[in-house]
Amino acid sequence: MITFPDPPTSVKKILLVEDSLLFGRVIESALRKAGYECAVCESAGRALDFLANEIPDLIISDYDMPEMNGFHFRQAVLMNPKINEIPFVFLTSFTDNSLVLEGLNMYALDFINKETPIPVIISKLNNIIKSLQNEHVRSVRELKIAADALNVKSIPVREPELAGFRVHFWHKGFRGYPGGDFIDFVQVDDRYCFAFLGDIMGKKWKAWFFTFGFLSYIRAAIRFCVLDKDFELDLIVQKINKLICLDESLQNILSSLSLLLLDSHTGEVHYTGAGDLPLIGFNASTRRIDTVQSSGLLLGLLEEGLYDKQTIQMQPGDQLAIFTDGMIDIPSNNSKKSDYPFFVEKISPYLGQAHSFELIRKYVLAIIDDTNQMDDASIIFIEKL
Repeated sequence: MITFPDPPTSVKKILLVEDSLLFGRVIESALRKAGYECAVCESAGRALDFLANEIPDLIISDYDMPEMNGFHFRQAVLMNPKINEIPFVFLTSFTDNSLVLEGLNMYALDFINKETPIPVIISKLNNIIKSLQNEHVRSVRELKIAADALNVKSIPVREPELAGFRVHFWHKGFRGYPGGDFIDFVQVDDRYCFAFLGDIMGKKWKAWFFTFGFLSYIRAAIRFCVLDKDFELDLIVQKINKLICLDESLQNILSSLSLLLLDSHTGEVHYTGAGDLPLIGFNASTRRIDTVQSSGLLLGLLEEGLYDKQTIQMQPGDQLAIFTDGMIDIPSNNSKKSDYPFFVEKISPYLGQAHSFELIRKYVLAIIDDTNQMDDASIIFIEKL
């Protein structure tokens, strides 16, 4: 019996681009027996259509295919910024040295001969993916070390303490990558505390790199407004947005933002949003769940962001959830689907309970892992005591 080595646990899907129906089925069967998911496209054109909606962990492509050969397909992948970082391997009978060099010069990770025994092909693919995972782990570790050394943090260490309120937060980066979500709290005094949550548009390190520019402007704007005793949130966000629009280094970089001001004396929560998701509010007296939605545009989109402001009068037992789109992005038919009502439905049974957030953490957040997480996921949960 032929046995295959165990695949890395986090590998989900391989895209095989192969015009030979028989050979494609053989490789697909071998990959599935080895524990991989495998999608097969019989042409490069169909593969590009597939990649418009789904992102595999690895692309394996033949070279000799009708209409568009493997090299032209590879070039099309490289020209698309949404998919050009997907690891790529050629699997073909054409192994002339000049072809191999040309393929490797297009940043292909390997050029495997189809005549290679199937178990050896699977072993080669396993080794490639394990090497990529090891490099990912090493890069993330080094990046975190650098961030710690520079004392740059996009997620706070602990919750703020404010009389009359209990504040929780939770964050999980996509597959362990530093990402574009950020959370912070600015404690003004015993009465006021700012809380904000945002999401830089983009993936992985690219988004993470820009979080600190946005965080710097947000923190500075809040502190200057505090010095001026100006707590109008819509004006604060408008100032932040204008600074971002004028910053050449942040051009074409967009971010959502939920900005809240908690007032322990009145029990009010003042709120302004910029392209964020509607907040989920639970009313303890009516046991009703409502949403609070802003009309403001994403930070950095237009110099006039059209920001509004709202005041939420919270009574004892009332709760408020603020979260990023990573909480509502779920796998659906091997692609990503944003389902806000689904998330509301998931947390609804735990709202209004004695330990609501602990229950949400245990029964909703704890099940978010590499098999179902599609983006950075973050949430702030506020309870009125």
